[in-house]
Amino acid sequence: MTSLNQIRTNPKYVSMTPLVTTGLLEFANVGQLWRMWTEWTAAGQSVWSWFSVNVALWLWLNFYLVFNADNKFAIWGTRLGIALNTGVILTVLFFRYIIHAG
Repeated sequence: MTSLNQIRTNPKYVSMTPLVTTGLLEFANVGQLWRMWTEWTAAGQSVWSWFSVNVALWLWLNFYLVFNADNKFAIWGTRLGIALNTGVILTVLFFRYIIHAG
C-alpha cells in the first residue's frame, strides 16, 4: 500500500498538481457564478477579494510562462481560471452596481 508521503513526493503524482488545482479552482468559480445567477444576487461577495485572486492567477501564469513553459496544462488551466474568475468579478459588479444600484 502506498503511503500518503510517497504519493506527495512522487513526481508522477506531483506533476498532476496543475490539473487538479485548476479543477478545484474552476469548480469554485463555477459554483460562485451558479449561485449568483440562480439567486440573482452577489450578497456576501467581495469584489476586492475576487480581484486579489485574479491578480494571484496572473502572477501564477507568469511564473508558469517563465519557469515551466512546457507545462501546457498549467498554462491553459491558469488562463481558464483567469477567464472564469474575471466572470465572477464582472458578475459581482453587475449585481452590486447595476442591478441593485438603487
